[in-house]
Amino acid sequence: MSQIPLEAIRLMNGFRGYQLVVAACRLKLPDLVAAGHTDPDELSSLTGMEPGSLRRVLRGLAAWGFFAEDSAGAYRTTPVSEAFRSDQPGLRNMAMMLSNEGYASWGELMYTIETGKPVFEHIYGKSRWEKMAEEPEDASLFNAAMVSTSKRVGNEFAAAYDFEGVGVAVDVAGGNGALLAAVLRRLHTARGILFDLAHGLEGARQLLEDAGVADRVTITEGSFFESVPTGGDLYVLKSIIHDWDDEYAVQILSSCRRAMHPGARLVLVERFMPERIDSPDDYLGTVMSDLHMMVVLGGRERTTQEYTALLTDAGLSLTREVAMASDFYAVEARPA
Repeated sequence: MSQIPLEAIRLMNGFRGYQLVVAACRLKLPDLVAAGHTDPDELSSLTGMEPGSLRRVLRGLAAWGFFAEDSAGAYRTTPVSEAFRSDQPGLRNMAMMLSNEGYASWGELMYTIETGKPVFEHIYGKSRWEKMAEEPEDASLFNAAMVSTSKRVGNEFAAAYDFEGVGVAVDVAGGNGALLAAVLRRLHTARGILFDLAHGLEGARQLLEDAGVADRVTITEGSFFESVPTGGDLYVLKSIIHDWDDEYAVQILSSCRRAMHPGARLVLVERFMPERIDSPDDYLGTVMSDLHMMVVLGGRERTTQEYTALLTDAGLSLTREVAMASDFYAVEARPA
């Protein structure tokens, strides 16, 4: 038998590597090592972990390229570990959120493949949204992860999109307002409406105040299945439609359509899903997000053609696509 490819070994050990990363994030090891605490015994003392176990975990992280180990047995940061620091926008909050909401679900992947239904509801007897509404810790983890992503993507969207004529921007299901804050920092005289369920809005006022835009934002609680605030020139939904199957997605978009005046615009900020995977490295994040939506929520990432069909069913017409710096893009639509 020929030698087993390293990539195959990495795939077999992926669940172990992920748990090492989650442990590192919970212990803030990337922060500590970056601050100069490179000795395993010192890290054990600072974290309160058993020295022998932590030393082996650090060795495991080095085997994955998370940290680098020098000849003296001290550890150094790498670009990978830098991406998981708590004091910088990155992946720390997302890693911890996924371990809390998704790990058990992915262990039952075969259920979704066999039935086409999300595993999460099969395991917990309720949807992810219902469970999160009942458990503040889950909501906090989710909100923290969304802030990390929304700050980055919000800045990309604010830089790439043409906001001419926008006096009022409505962030639909906008959480604590990271994306809306980025938009309003670009539009110095515009006003914003931040709309979400109560648990989604946790921390919104503080974030908006820190961004210097709180005096221009109205925070409104509600469900987009019932109604969406009227009066907006621009309705933005970031990473919302991908959470839902086609039936619910059309309901959400139809609710937005009813709130829009004839000259208003709606923009979906979502990951770009190509018609085919001809460049695996470019689309790994999108494909894995699509599978996560399938397993946990019953949603999906969509191609432009698929978004066009949803928009049409909701009484909207796709007008343009706007590329962004990352794997996200903006899909603009107007009333048909």
